[in-house]
Amino acid sequence: MATVPNAPTGLTPGNSLRLAAIDVGSNSIHMIVAQIDADGGVTTLWRLKEPVGLGRMSFPSHRLNKEAMDRAIATLARFQQAAVQRQCEKIVAVATSAIREATNGGDFIERCKRELKLYIKVVSAREEARLIYLAVRHALPLTTKPGLIIDIGGGSVEFIVGDGKRAGMLESRKLGAARMTARYVKSDPISEDDQNKLTKHYRAELVPLAAQAAILKPDFAIGTSGTLENIAAMCAGGQEAEAGTPRIIERKALEKLVKSLLPMTSAQRARLPGLDDGRKDQIVAGSLLVAKIFRQFDLKRLTICPAALREGILLDYLTRHVPDLQIRREVPDPRRRSVIDLARRCDWHQSHSEQVANLTLQLFDQTARIHKLGPLERELIEYAALLHDIGWHIDRRKHHKHSAYLILNGDLRDFSRDEVEIIANITRYHRKQTPTVKHKSYTRLNIHQQQVVNVGSALLRIADGLDRSHASVVQTIRSKWEDDRLTLRLLTRADAELEVWGARRKRQWFEKVLGRKLRFQTAEA
Repeated sequence: MATVPNAPTGLTPGNSLRLAAIDVGSNSIHMIVAQIDADGGVTTLWRLKEPVGLGRMSFPSHRLNKEAMDRAIATLARFQQAAVQRQCEKIVAVATSAIREATNGGDFIERCKRELKLYIKVVSAREEARLIYLAVRHALPLTTKPGLIIDIGGGSVEFIVGDGKRAGMLESRKLGAARMTARYVKSDPISEDDQNKLTKHYRAELVPLAAQAAILKPDFAIGTSGTLENIAAMCAGGQEAEAGTPRIIERKALEKLVKSLLPMTSAQRARLPGLDDGRKDQIVAGSLLVAKIFRQFDLKRLTICPAALREGILLDYLTRHVPDLQIRREVPDPRRRSVIDLARRCDWHQSHSEQVANLTLQLFDQTARIHKLGPLERELIEYAALLHDIGWHIDRRKHHKHSAYLILNGDLRDFSRDEVEIIANITRYHRKQTPTVKHKSYTRLNIHQQQVVNVGSALLRIADGLDRSHASVVQTIRSKWEDDRLTLRLLTRADAELEVWGARRKRQWFEKVLGRKLRFQTAEA
């Protein structure tokens, strides 16, 4: 997965998440851009596809050639740019059999990392089948009755039996149209000998699969992928399907199509309506496979589903990142959301952190005439207060240092590096030692940034002390100025002796930074 460089964030309606999913397939590279709303709804906005033919050479040789890899890298670079233009925040990319089986597939993955900063996950055959099932289940109203789902790719074919709740069968076989063409189709048009070898191989693979599927008693059949979409279009004579109506492959129409394809040359097939030019050499092997599947699985019709692996990638990401979407609904501002996300990842003590942040802001506002800092500095100090204890789960005794480290390395989005360092430094100095010239993380800051850290950490120390019991005893702070003295009148909801004790222990840095002696009074609210 890659974060899209320079992608605008927080711009999508309703604080939804916009993602791009890329499927690096054996024939083509596909990308869809989808918007995931805070309630989990998924809307596909754009689709991009480019035939690259990674599997054309890799299946017979088990090696990707440089030309194909160069085409794929160039395509992925264009898709990345398209994702940026379409305001995507993340790209999730997977590769299937062509990369999975190539001896130099790792070289291609490394090139993507090095040249594009794109991280591609190579999925297993079973995982590929699972993702396809997720896509179909989301796109079509699967019921309590199981259905057979077939996806014909360039390298592999997935056979799935599942209902609306679960998949009872997830199988993958190396029967993809590009692979079978490279292995068995040596003539154009296909010779009778090539055809016999191909269908014999299909039968050997499909007979046990059909028996396995029959145990689960599938009630209908669904197909997905470019090969099946092309076959359905050719069966319809290239006519466009009616809006909202899925294409269907009927058995008689399929048998008629296969019979017409067998004597054709590649050039003749290229002129057929409904057939993509990039599939003209593979469609014979693909159509023979589909015809054999119809016979072995005793199918009368196959309904085409437009969703495929790439939709499954998005849905899988969604199920694993539901908290991200909940945060978006609860916290619309992207900077604050990034802070809360980091806090949650570090198992924060939410009620204490929010109470300390509240008290810190009260102190900031009531001492503004002294420190003269503005709204931006106020925001950074608040975020430091929210994150001040996130290092606690690593080591209680040095949690201030661990908190600073986690902030510096926690991937806070929509912040400049200087802002992140200010937040980290404020957190670092909320307890124990105060800043010195020996601390490089502090001395790297300019004079104004150091002042923000000084003020922020001074206020945070007092606020943290005022929630010593982690019970939110102090409700409100009211300040009273007297020459060189500042009295904080604390309105409390219970005895606050421990809180006052905690704040007094930390007042020395406050008094130095703000130049006022600090006193405390308590009164029950």
